[in-house]
Amino acid sequence: MDPPNEVRDIFLSPGDFHFGGPNLRLRTILGSCVSIILWHPVKLLGGMSHYLLPGRNNPNNAQNLEGKYGEEAFYLFLEKIKLTQLPISEFKAKIFGGSDMFSREEENLTLVSNFLNAKLVGQKNINFAKQILSDNSIPIISENTGGSKARKIFFTVWDGEVWLEMQESSK
Repeated sequence: MDPPNEVRDIFLSPGDFHFGGPNLRLRTILGSCVSIILWHPVKLLGGMSHYLLPGRNNPNNAQNLEGKYGEEAFYLFLEKIKLTQLPISEFKAKIFGGSDMFSREEENLTLVSNFLNAKLVGQKNINFAKQILSDNSIPIISENTGGSKARKIFFTVWDGEVWLEMQESSK
């Protein structure tokens, strides 16, 4: 499908979320963060999240939904999809990110529990995405997760395509 005459190009920083129609190109750069992309292949609607952690340590402190937490980013998707009056199960998902961004040298220097917890963030983010999508009967049609390199991703809502560039590690 050809791109629309006017394309809105939006860069998502960590914690950002965006959802909209076929004139959007959404892009971001991921390390241990994960992006969930949801796309409706008939209505050409879709969105992208860029979350840092699966959830808050203290969910009772949540005044507003924040895209930096996977759980809350997914609720943002649910709010936007509810407005479309489309069943969420008609959307298709793609997930990206969740890299282990720590070097082997750092691993050998310390076994401090905070470091070990940080090292697991990428995998926890991946696990969360897969679980929440499964719980909501949304099929994952593409994924590129894990590893040790950063990723640049570009999502074009008009055709549902995602372009991926693997970044060289600075390790």
